[in-house]
Amino acid sequence: MTDRLALPNCAAFVIFGLWLLQRLRYVLPLVPLLSVSAPAGADTIAHQYQRIYIDYASTMSKKERQLAYVWLQMVSDALLTVYGEWPDDKFNITIKQGSGLQSPVPWGQVTRGKPDHVLLVLDAESGFQEIVSDWTAYHELSHLLIPYRGYGDMWFSEGLATYYQNIIQARAGHLSEAGLWGKLAAGLARGQKQNQWSNIELVEISDHMRKYRSFMRVHWSGVHYWLTADIKLRQLTRNKMTLDRVLKELKDCCQHESMSAASIAERLDSLAGVEIFKLLFAEYRVSRAMPDYRRILTDLGVITDPYGYTDDVALTDDAANADIRVSIYNGDG
Repeated sequence: MTDRLALPNCAAFVIFGLWLLQRLRYVLPLVPLLSVSAPAGADTIAHQYQRIYIDYASTMSKKERQLAYVWLQMVSDALLTVYGEWPDDKFNITIKQGSGLQSPVPWGQVTRGKPDHVLLVLDAESGFQEIVSDWTAYHELSHLLIPYRGYGDMWFSEGLATYYQNIIQARAGHLSEAGLWGKLAAGLARGQKQNQWSNIELVEISDHMRKYRSFMRVHWSGVHYWLTADIKLRQLTRNKMTLDRVLKELKDCCQHESMSAASIAERLDSLAGVEIFKLLFAEYRVSRAMPDYRRILTDLGVITDPYGYTDDVALTDDAANADIRVSIYNGDG
C-alpha cells in the first residue's frame, strides 16, 4: 500500500534522477521535488518562449499538486525529444481527480481550439512511480504533434499519438530500446488479430469506433502507417529528412491551423519534398485489415517470438534497416 502520490521507494528516485538528466539536456529550470511548498509558478510550465498552463482539481491537496506538477514536467520534457520544442507554443492542461480507478491515469482527451486543451484524469491514490510509468499523458500530448481538426480519419491521429507515446517514453529514459520495440511489436500484433470486420474499410471503422469496437485495429493500423512513412522518408532522403524533422516543419507553418487528416498528409509531402504520406494515406484508409507488420520489424532487426507467447524481443544490428531502428529510438537530438 502506497502513500497518496508519494515516493514510496528508491525506484522512484531513480526515475526522477533520469528525468533530471533529460532536463539538463534542454537547459530548463529544475524544480525541487522534495520541497514542502509548491514551486513558484506551479500552474505554468515554461520552455523558452513556450508555456503550458495547468488547472488542478480543487480537491487536490498542496502536496498532490506539487507532485502532479513534477509529473507533468516529466511528460512535457519527453515531448521535447521529438524536435526540441513543444508542438504548440501555448496550450492548457486540466487535471481532474478520481479514486479507486484501474490505472493511475485512466483517461485523457484533447480538445482542439485556440489554444488546444488536454484533459487528464488522475487517480490520486496511485504512487508517483506508477503515475510516471503510465502511458496516457504521453499519448495525449503526442496528439498535439499535428494540427488535426479533431474528427474524421481518427486512425491517422490515434496512430501518431500511439506511435510517439512509446518513442518519447523511450527517449526520456523510461523504456529501453528493446522495451520500445517490444511494445510496438505487441501492439501491432493486437491490431492485426482484431479482424472481425474485415469486410469494412478502415475509414468506416475509424469514424464509428464505438459502433464497431475495433480500437486495436484503428490505433495500430495508424501506427503501422506512421512507422512505414517514417522508414520510407528516411530511406528516400538518405536520412536528411525524418518524421521528427518534417513534424517540426509542420509546426512552424501550421500549428494554428485546423486541418483534416488528408490535408496534413498532403502538406507533409510538400514539406518533405517526397510523395509518401498522401499515397500511403489513400491506401490505408480503404484497407480491410491491418497490413502485415512482421517484415517491417525483421528489416529493422527486431526479432519477435514467432508463436506470440511473449512480448519480449531481441535486437540485431545485421538487419537491412537496423540503423533506422536505432535512429528512431535515439531521435535527431
